[in-house]
Amino acid sequence: MTKKDDRARTWTFIVYPESAPENWRDLLDEYHVPWVESPLHDKDINPDGTVKKAHWHVILLFDGKKSYEQVKELTDSINAPIPQKTANTKGLVRYLIHMDNPEKYQYKRDDIVCHSGADVDEYFSLSSSSRRVVLWDIVKFIRENKVESLSEFMGYIQSNDKRDWFDVVANHNTLIVKAVIDSNYQDSRSEKSARDLMPENIQKVKEMAEKGYSQRKIADTLGISVGTVNNYLKKY
Repeated sequence: MTKKDDRARTWTFIVYPESAPENWRDLLDEYHVPWVESPLHDKDINPDGTVKKAHWHVILLFDGKKSYEQVKELTDSINAPIPQKTANTKGLVRYLIHMDNPEKYQYKRDDIVCHSGADVDEYFSLSSSSRRVVLWDIVKFIRENKVESLSEFMGYIQSNDKRDWFDVVANHNTLIVKAVIDSNYQDSRSEKSARDLMPENIQKVKEMAEKGYSQRKIADTLGISVGTVNNYLKKY
């Protein structure tokens, strides 16, 4: 029978401020293993409503598989609880801020700290289906709020820390987002021009009607619709 391989490349454990040495980060760095530190989880809630003991989540990202005994030697050096292996690194990294758990307190992604060359950006990338959902929300927001400037829109995204929106706009759908914004801008300019020309057109419509011109002739001459001519004559 083949022996089960209990080793793994990715391991995780918890660090409690009151039990870890003050230089616990330096001690981990001395192992020269890429590792990731979560924000301090000091707002997690137990099922009974009490606040959980403050703690950090740590993820170790080894180049090769390591055994439990090898990793425990490391965690013992900083008085951390026993480590656990994981097969879903992406899910674990995202859990550092409860990104996929909206029922839990949402910590800030900027508070994740990468050590010894660790890089977690790839784990926050969206799937194709998720990008489509985000794009739908972006276009809806742009249309409903009549956004007319890409620069201002990107400023809104950054001010509100909408990283998923930034990724979709900057890396995947810049052209369509810019097209929707440009369309809003053109529509706004057209509406303004129509408002500016309305008093002048009203006067011309009235003058031509008094001279006996048909509504069709007036519309063709002024470049407006027959319905608009009719409305001008009725309302003004």
